[in-house]
Amino acid sequence: MASDDDHTPGHTIAIVLAGGTSSRMGGVDKTRLPVAGTSSLERVLRAAPADHLIVVGPEQQDAADLQARYSARFVREDPPGSGPLAALARGVDEAKQLLAGGDPAFTRILLLGGDMPLLRTETLAALREHANDRVAALEADGRTQFLCAAWPLRRLRAALDAVAHPEGGWQDLSLRRLYADLGPDELITRPAHGHEGADMDTPEDLDQVRRSAGARIALAQVRISEDVADNFETVRRTAAEAAERGADLLLLPEATLTPFGTDLCRAAEQLHQAFEALIEQLSAQHDLVIVAGSFTVADGDRVHNTVIVRGPGAHADYRKIHLFDAYGSRESETVAPGTDLVTIDLGGTCLGIATCYDVRFAEQFTALARQGAHAILVPLAWAEGPTKSEQLRLLLRARALDSTSVILAADQAPPPDYTGRAPRGIGESAVISPLGQVQAELGREEGMLVVDLDLAEIDDARRSLPVLEHGTAADDVFRRSS
Repeated sequence: MASDDDHTPGHTIAIVLAGGTSSRMGGVDKTRLPVAGTSSLERVLRAAPADHLIVVGPEQQDAADLQARYSARFVREDPPGSGPLAALARGVDEAKQLLAGGDPAFTRILLLGGDMPLLRTETLAALREHANDRVAALEADGRTQFLCAAWPLRRLRAALDAVAHPEGGWQDLSLRRLYADLGPDELITRPAHGHEGADMDTPEDLDQVRRSAGARIALAQVRISEDVADNFETVRRTAAEAAERGADLLLLPEATLTPFGTDLCRAAEQLHQAFEALIEQLSAQHDLVIVAGSFTVADGDRVHNTVIVRGPGAHADYRKIHLFDAYGSRESETVAPGTDLVTIDLGGTCLGIATCYDVRFAEQFTALARQGAHAILVPLAWAEGPTKSEQLRLLLRARALDSTSVILAADQAPPPDYTGRAPRGIGESAVISPLGQVQAELGREEGMLVVDLDLAEIDDARRSLPVLEHGTAADDVFRRSS
């Protein structure tokens, strides 16, 4: 899964080789094959954590659009069809021009294949961070992936010069030659997660990639104001950013409409309809499913803490089941509980929904997984307090393991000077793998995480750790014992 917001000194330039064809694929350009609603190349471009993007390959109709959206520079192979090392050398020449005479000492090159659509930003960032004095590459299925590696620019230029033909150039030389001269202490590898090392050399490869490629989710950690107009503007800005970054779904925090500690009945009766209309408008405008916390009318003087889902092919309301009657709070005094689990389908990715305090109840997450959820969306307005940060991270990781699902948690960013008792978030939004690893996280400030779900990773986790299956058997034992 991919996320961002990594900062390391020096320049990072991604060189993406995008002229790949395969006779076993009928001679088509593999980098332009559609995967989960976009091309393989575009998925690589949006995953690359780089200051500059250089695409080397034949001219294509999509070049102008991708250049505009990703500020990518497209350059042609010279001569065309001369092989991967010649294409890489062309990209390095372009990188030198980008540096405009600057010192390349701290410049790293991300060498990527345009037919590897499951690459993850956090993996590429980790490779980049190791490439100050060594070469770092992805290892998948026991093999070094030559087209997923980070090189110090000076070392890459030296390696190219060392393997060039005596008469000059690199025509018909393979990438293997580039790595063959690296000493044992010069190359380090990082194991692949899920199927991020997959490329597309055969129809079977393409089928596996398409089965693995899930939805792209943007998690927005935003500050919620007591001025609803400010919140509307926050949603507009955040939806535009999520769409620009290629997201299929935007997850906003619990209580995005208005924060706790305000008049929730008034919000439900007078403001929810306008909020829902805004979400629907932005969903249509950006071709984006939006998930956001609101409040809707319930019984008497209470409301429902409702997560609304609006967008292309998706329309659902989840009413928070477990109410926060803990740590001195009494949510049940103003909020009525919901009773139904909710899942949605997003282009073949099944997503469950839970809200904040629900995260303390494992059975809800395992039930969602048994209903087919690959990942569970958890909007939060987590309350401050001693050990609460540690509890949140522990609970998110535990629920991932309980359900062998990806957990996608988006919290409110806490107001810096807030001293009230109502929950206003602590930040710390996170992406948790189905085996409980923290794959991406934020601090307390506003920000956005973007993740590409790998459905094969979830299937692999459930095969290796079949707790959902075993838990069903245990349930039968417990029922017989009661």
